[in-house]
Amino acid sequence: MKYLYAPYNKACPVCSHTKNKLLYKVSANEAARHFVVTHGLEAEKAATIAKKISSLWHAPEAAVVNCTNCGFAFADPFVAGDHEFYNLLPHATEGGAEYWKWEFDKTYKTIAAIAPANNDLTLLEIGASNGDFIKRVAGIILKKNMLCLEYSESGVSAIKKAGIEAQSRDFHELSQQQEFDQKFDIICLFQVLEHLDKLEETFNTLKKISKPGGHIFIGVPNGRKIKFNELNDALLDMPPNHIGRFSKKSFALLGEKHGLEIDEIAVEPFTSLDVMKTVMFYQSLKRAQFPPVAETAAYRVKRYASIKYMRLQAIFLHKNLGDALWVHYRKPVA
Repeated sequence: MKYLYAPYNKACPVCSHTKNKLLYKVSANEAARHFVVTHGLEAEKAATIAKKISSLWHAPEAAVVNCTNCGFAFADPFVAGDHEFYNLLPHATEGGAEYWKWEFDKTYKTIAAIAPANNDLTLLEIGASNGDFIKRVAGIILKKNMLCLEYSESGVSAIKKAGIEAQSRDFHELSQQQEFDQKFDIICLFQVLEHLDKLEETFNTLKKISKPGGHIFIGVPNGRKIKFNELNDALLDMPPNHIGRFSKKSFALLGEKHGLEIDEIAVEPFTSLDVMKTVMFYQSLKRAQFPPVAETAAYRVKRYASIKYMRLQAIFLHKNLGDALWVHYRKPVA
């Protein structure tokens, strides 16, 4: 696809800049068709999902907008999916093989280095899925000191079976309860922040419930990789599932704004072959949303040329095109 880059006056949720650019618009029906394919659902569920999406947007379509100041891209309306939406798109299952992500490993190693100095660390994981990360961390942090929040009912069940407390609730509620004030040494959000609206409230909550000197670990899809995918006819970063895409600059501004120091920020290492494999897989999922195209000779030549051009880009840009962007914030002691 090609971005429109049309003027769009909507305040950026990160920096409040208003003179921004429209990348594209998407309808509730298009979004529903996307989720049916990406989540392997029956086609008949598309109408139910589209109806739910329209009710979240209070409109038949949404825009995806790029901030020209901080680089944050966001959905307009900037509205997150709710409990009902995410239970229409099940993503956490019990009994599957462990899925150990790069950002899990970065965080685990950092926690392992911290743990010897404090044998009573407390940890909160927000959006814990089926508990792959937390189950392994239970080897270095006491289970009784850990809490997981997860919308998916199957995810909550899987975590509880591992002997770890899990609840299905909005984590913003924790800031209203005195027992959670400055409670956690470590807070983790892996592939979660891009799903959340109310960024101001989110970061205020993270700061309030973390201890002085506490650690906040965040993993999100890499905004540069998303742009590369979309401009090469792969899957769109679809709202209301993903409503924000982050950059190093937007994370720096959020840290500055909320008094959090960046200890480290990194992009997942990727080879040019990794880039090609993921983009071509996402291209196949994108094509599956639409009727098959007649593969004429002209179509095959065009497709071959696009793959060659994409490979050339991947060779030169792959160091910035890892799937995940990871940030480690520290809350100052005073």
